[in-house]
Amino acid sequence: MKVVYEYSHLGGSEILKVRFPEIEKDIKEIISEVKGKRIKESKEKTMKGKMLYSPKDMNQQFKEAFESRGYRELKDIYTITLPNSDIKISNVFKQIDFVVI
Repeated sequence: MKVVYEYSHLGGSEILKVRFPEIEKDIKEIISEVKGKRIKESKEKTMKGKMLYSPKDMNQQFKEAFESRGYRELKDIYTITLPNSDIKISNVFKQIDFVVI
């Protein structure tokens, strides 16, 4: 794959470039290593039978490439309690797909 457009949410790209250039380099290398394969057959009425890129396959390639460089998933599960209320919301989580710790 190759990067054809980049959206920098809240200056994230600039922060990577300035503060974490080695992580930015890893990300660019991993993107270039992932090869999209047209192995999913469309079942949509307008594209029936057309071969599409498989998101599952690409996600697996990303996962393997990041993990081989020492990145891992981070998932923090917690409970939200509302002030002045008996209401509790359980199993709320925030998740980061790939992080270096």
